Amino acid sequence: MRVRFSGVLGLSFAVLLGLILAFNIVAADKPAKAANLQGKVQMMNKDNSTITVEQKGGLRRQVLYSGDTKFMVGSSKSNKAGSLDQVKEGNFINCTGTYNDKTQLMAKTCVYREAK
Repeated sequence: MRVRFSGVLGLSFAVLLGLILAFNIVAADKPAKAANLQGKVQMMNKDNSTITVEQKGGLRRQVLYSGDTKFMVGSSKSNKAGSLDQVKEGNFINCTGTYNDKTQLMAKTCVYREAK
């Protein structure tokens, strides 16, 4: 009886451990989820390729951009090609991309306009 109980307990533990490891591997293979960040441009640092955005409630987040980032002027539904040089402090900006480990948004596209 004692041998059976410890055998069943050991087998149950092994199955549980296997399931946990399998789910962790599947979760690690998922691509990064697209994120959206919008707010008012507070500061631009072209040396670091960052834009500091103030969201509702005063929370400030950083957006990282690169040469691959598309900048557009207008709204998300109606926009045309723009450029980083046209983005100014005080503009409303809406950027999409993925977050890095420093919780900075690595932007793929940014749409900006004068006011919300």
